[in-house]
Amino acid sequence: MSLRRPRFQEEEPAESINISPLIDVIFILLIFFIVTMVFADSTAMKIDVPQAANAQAIDDKPVTVSIHADSTVSLRGERFSAGELQPKLRRMMTPPRPVVLRSDSAVPVSVLVAVMDCAKDCGAKEIYISADKK
Repeated sequence: MSLRRPRFQEEEPAESINISPLIDVIFILLIFFIVTMVFADSTAMKIDVPQAANAQAIDDKPVTVSIHADSTVSLRGERFSAGELQPKLRRMMTPPRPVVLRSDSAVPVSVLVAVMDCAKDCGAKEIYISADKK
């Protein structure tokens, strides 16, 4: 019978670092930032919309047409001249839907009326002008 003393130390010290917990933390942070990230909205363009005391929200899913200060028009993030609006808007109006016009306050009324006329010709159910609440 041999008497041995128990060894309480490992024979070889650990030479590598376990990175599994680090990877777990990185994935949790990645998921957190993806979930909390605010996604870009196509209507989030810089337009100085006028204010109105009785502004209210509409119920249907409208088509939003933005009119910029230089009289260019944008539809779903694509910017073009007011003359090119009709064929693009006509494709989007197949079932007739309401149209919301987000016009900059510096846009001439003649351009706003021309875009309203184009929306009506394309079959817009209703036309609304966007305004911020005072």
